[in-house]
Amino acid sequence: MTQQGSHHYILTLDRPGRTGVTSHGTFTPLPGETRADAFSAIKEHVVQQHPDMAGAVTSFFAIEPNQL
Repeated sequence: MTQQGSHHYILTLDRPGRTGVTSHGTFTPLPGETRADAFSAIKEHVVQQHPDMAGAVTSFFAIEPNQL
């Protein structure tokens, strides 16, 4: 089994009238990091993968513990 992060996220970025992207994966925050810190890091990661999303608006963001 592949090691996964402690949290699962879904992020949708949108450039209205042009394009959008939805990304999901896992993320492990560093001790003391906040939800806002996680959002910023994840968004930066997604924009690095999809440079055309720089300046896009966030349509959806969810992050939850990655356990059932």
